[in-house]
Amino acid sequence: MRTEETIHMLSDPSFLDKLYGYAYHRCRTSHEAEDLCSDIVLAVLRGIRKGREVENFYAFVWTVARRVYADYCEKRKQCSDRTVEGAYEDNSRNIMETPIEDFLEREAEREELSRVMEEISFLSKIYRDVMVMYYLDEKKTAQIAAALGISETTVKQRLFYARGTIKKGVQRMKTDTLTLKPVDLQFVGRGDPIGNDPSQKAERLLSRNLVYLCRSEARTAKELSEALGVPMPYIENELAIQCEGKNGSYGLLRDLGNGKYISNILIAKAEEFEEANKIYEQHLDEFCACLEAAVDKSREKILSFPFLSPQTDVAFILWPLISFVNWKLKEQVNEILAERYFADIVLPKREFTSAAVAVHGQEPLQMGFYGCDGVVANDLCGYARVFFDNIYGERMDKHFGCDHNLSIDPEILLTLRAIGGISADSLSEEEKEIAAKAIECGYLRRNGRILEPKILVFREEDMPAFTNLLSDFDEESRRIAEKIAGELAAYMKRHIPKHLLGEYPNYNLLIAGVRILRDTIEECIRRGMLTIPESRIGADGTFMTVKKVG
Repeated sequence: MRTEETIHMLSDPSFLDKLYGYAYHRCRTSHEAEDLCSDIVLAVLRGIRKGREVENFYAFVWTVARRVYADYCEKRKQCSDRTVEGAYEDNSRNIMETPIEDFLEREAEREELSRVMEEISFLSKIYRDVMVMYYLDEKKTAQIAAALGISETTVKQRLFYARGTIKKGVQRMKTDTLTLKPVDLQFVGRGDPIGNDPSQKAERLLSRNLVYLCRSEARTAKELSEALGVPMPYIENELAIQCEGKNGSYGLLRDLGNGKYISNILIAKAEEFEEANKIYEQHLDEFCACLEAAVDKSREKILSFPFLSPQTDVAFILWPLISFVNWKLKEQVNEILAERYFADIVLPKREFTSAAVAVHGQEPLQMGFYGCDGVVANDLCGYARVFFDNIYGERMDKHFGCDHNLSIDPEILLTLRAIGGISADSLSEEEKEIAAKAIECGYLRRNGRILEPKILVFREEDMPAFTNLLSDFDEESRRIAEKIAGELAAYMKRHIPKHLLGEYPNYNLLIAGVRILRDTIEECIRRGMLTIPESRIGADGTFMTVKKVG
């Protein structure tokens, strides 16, 4: 494919719109999206100029887009330590300037590429204006279309792309081939995953099948090589990787020192996972009935809690609270297991623990998993410490993971500034775009022309009181936990390999108790205690604590 053909295909408005939509969904502002989209275009041209054979142009572009975005993320991460608070200004953008002349020789090619770049710049302004007018000025799509001189359909498309609902143009290819029927492992974990999660070393099918074969029986490299049909050198290399893990001390496999290897994590088959979760499930009705009674009794206390952003909806406040009471139930089960059934078992000590469920076939197991990620930042926007937490699962997507850097997240920074209220009219044009995104993702809400946090915000010193808003439920929860612990102890003794018996608390938390939060949420929705989130990315289940300086 020649350069001029490539530019011509890139200049197609429909395709360029999708490419910019891809960039906009992954960037903080339209300016960054413009830079990223331009970098993708130049990277495509660079690849073509190097004489690459391209059979499917669009697949090639999306592959390049993913690579350029990965590089962009890495550069953004490297720059995070050098980024200071309050940088909403133009000079804070990570702009990568590449001379067009480095890639193009013919004048006609340069002119056409310039038109492509102008179109990207135009898309950037349109996306920014649509977001601000819709979320901040609360204009209807028809009004926005009239003001910008575009069709209402185009406005709706911009909002559609901005909400992150565009379909990905690339499907991940699986390159591993195995002689046995492939087994996939669906990992769950608890603790601090940053630098400690061994599942990050098991991205390939080969890795996961190797670990699966050692789940309960120690095997040699030769036995694994024959079972998988993979040459010994590859197996030996993979064994070393899986024993070392991410941090060098906790891997998915354990070297027994006699030439054999065995799983270092709990691995439950799908049918075992289903049976274990039924132990919790059969007590769900009783659990939720007692919880509903506790909520009714504590309603006044919940509404009078000193939130820093006004809250009047008990159902909204309950989202994180129900996560807390579910976690407490599982902790109570572990306490009873330790006291009555596994008193002589020594527990391992580590920063992070992983477990997995093994799934055969093409259809993934519906685990019903709800996770909870929290992030801490110091000296941010005038606060000595900020803690931000979000739950995610079947009803909602996560806003961020444990490795998120709050200090370079414009929406979060603006949310902190909005504690106590901030006038939308006092914001710069770029800040207004950020505010629109913060409204769209549920961080902020409008009260007239004043912006205030929509998420739950309260002082750090009030955190214990918040988690105990349903303390009247503790006694009933303990009674139910005693029933669950007795049934679960007998089940675990039949299914946990002897060398992993010290992992029994994690079997409770990461295998048997995985679905109880999902099941509780669904039952509470059925009972009218919770409302269904308006969107998958919203304010539900997200809260922030702040500590003032001094």
